[in-house]
Amino acid sequence: MSYKQVRHARVASDDTIVAADEGHGVEAGDAGIRGPYHFINMDSSVTQPHETPQFQFQFQFPETQHVHQQQQQQPELPYKQQEKQQLQDPAVTVSPLAWENKSSDNITDGSSQKTRRSADSVFSQSGSWTYELVSMVVAFAAVASIIAVLAYYNGKPLPSWPYSITINAVIAILATVATASMSVPLSSGLGQLKWIRFKQGHAPLSDMEVYDDASRGALGAIRMLFRLRGGMSGSFGAVIMIIALLLNPFAQQMATYPTRTVSSPVGATNYRAASYGLALKSIDERAAFVPILPLKSAVYNGLFAENNKPWTSLPVACQTGNCTWEPFETLAVCYSCIDMTEYITPYCANGTATAEKRASCGWQVPSGAKLNSSAEVFSMTSMFPQRLGDMSYSTLMKLVFMGTESQSDRPGVLQPWAKQCSLTACIQTLNSTVTNGDLNETIISQITNDTIPSSTPPPPSSDGGLQPVVITSPATNASYALSMDVILAVQSWFSSLFRIGAASRNAEFINRTIETTTTTAHVVVNLTVGISSGTTFFDTDIVQAFYWNYYEYLSNPTANNEIGGIEMLMRDLAISMTVSMRSYGPPTAKLTVNGTAWHSESFVNVRWGFVAVPVLAVVLAAVFLAVAVWMTRRSGVSLWKTSVLAVLFHGLDEEARERFEEVAGGFGEKRREAKGVMGGRWVWGGGGWVVGGVKVVGC
Repeated sequence: MSYKQVRHARVASDDTIVAADEGHGVEAGDAGIRGPYHFINMDSSVTQPHETPQFQFQFQFPETQHVHQQQQQQPELPYKQQEKQQLQDPAVTVSPLAWENKSSDNITDGSSQKTRRSADSVFSQSGSWTYELVSMVVAFAAVASIIAVLAYYNGKPLPSWPYSITINAVIAILATVATASMSVPLSSGLGQLKWIRFKQGHAPLSDMEVYDDASRGALGAIRMLFRLRGGMSGSFGAVIMIIALLLNPFAQQMATYPTRTVSSPVGATNYRAASYGLALKSIDERAAFVPILPLKSAVYNGLFAENNKPWTSLPVACQTGNCTWEPFETLAVCYSCIDMTEYITPYCANGTATAEKRASCGWQVPSGAKLNSSAEVFSMTSMFPQRLGDMSYSTLMKLVFMGTESQSDRPGVLQPWAKQCSLTACIQTLNSTVTNGDLNETIISQITNDTIPSSTPPPPSSDGGLQPVVITSPATNASYALSMDVILAVQSWFSSLFRIGAASRNAEFINRTIETTTTTAHVVVNLTVGISSGTTFFDTDIVQAFYWNYYEYLSNPTANNEIGGIEMLMRDLAISMTVSMRSYGPPTAKLTVNGTAWHSESFVNVRWGFVAVPVLAVVLAAVFLAVAVWMTRRSGVSLWKTSVLAVLFHGLDEEARERFEEVAGGFGEKRREAKGVMGGRWVWGGGGWVVGGVKVVGC
């Protein structure tokens, strides 16, 4: 029957002999165990291929107490002598015998058997990866929390958290937790690879420092990569250690906070007129009705405010300063202007231009408007609808403007001109917006009632009054009515306000030459340009307003000024009257238009591309930890990780110490010498296991 021989054995404090190093098969009688020991049991096991078999022997020591007492009575020896003494104390050299039959039940001693106990060998697992696994779980949870927070708030307004805590602060905290948690398995894994490296093969002692530095941070990891001393697994861990530094910066880049315009719950309110019938009865026999004061105020505002924004007086409600409304219809006043210059003809009172009749010469248009005298440089003529006329019921007034002065910058140019403008009741489709507190309305379309009065008066209304002017929208089929009382009141007041008037100059500023022929007469007026010319006299303020606008605001389509000064004034007048009609009236006439209020808000915008780095970092850290665990189990190295006690407890063996003692110089010289000292596989080195000259704990 053959057995396994054990070269060395050592007695532990619990009376157990731990043996290793496989020997040769021998007979049982060849066992030579020094000391009064009696063999009880043997057990052997091989956990991995190519691994040194591990044997466990149990012996009973009848005189164990005596032996221990002798050991305790020995005086303490110096370090080197103590090592030699340890080899002679209860430690024994065993050439024994391991039973191939591993059952411990077959061999017993009835009188002296103790409870059988076993001890782990040097290379068995003596720790756990609990802290590392828990740290990885925390790291995954932190990164997952970052993603969850960003996914929840992505596209939403910035949250309002207590103490002004921001999303970036939460991300920073979670990223820091993830980075700190990842450092635990990375550091432990790199530290454990150090022991695996020295167990698996020869390596310079300086590699131990390389691994230690790499396990402490990114700087050491970079040094490991540049020195190419980490191998595949060590370099893999070093790369992850560097990537882990990028987790926090990339996490901060995940969320941005742009602004956008969103609707507000406060809403917006505008107004439109479905009808208008506010007019006062007059006791003046010349006018049956007069306009109410708000309408009169609107007319003056349109004529003299000169702000080109008469709709600003509209009582629009927009608390956010930015509101929009869908296009809506309203009863309104529209304006239109046409050029009548081509219809101007010169005239004299009797058809001739004698010296006595010179003052009766001038210019005229077919409608009857005249520039009565060559001394007049500007005239305004008002016209109102009449029966059998050419103006519709909805026309409020028609104005004809004429002038002789050129708008050019060349003085002495005679350029007679004429324009005809009208105000008409209509339906307007408006696009209304408020931007930064400024109301702006654009006319999309307008509809008028072009029915012309006939010789037969219209029948009275149901209340005995006059029939209103009704305009029907073809788009909505809705009818909008303007009371005839209002029309008559406006026309009566306008006939006085816009009475015929002119602008003229003193005689000393007039240089007039009249040429006569047998067929025609020509009037030449040599005057300077515009309002900068000599002293000008205006019959009314209205005439002055139109005169000023005509020469102040020139039509220039290339400069976004598509209309001239007279058109601008007529537009402001029409809009101002429309605003008054929309702002005043009974609830059945003044209708509310609801819109949308908008305000700017900051919201969370997640850039998911930056999530890749934190996720990659924790996944690679988990893979590295799994590799470290697998390599540890495969090699059988104890879980010493980053602990330095394995080196401090035993230090260098005698040969290594003597070699380093011979090195002259300081620590740097010894460090360079360590690069030439090769560590090998685990061997017995006098009282302990050594790896390449460095003695380690474990037995």
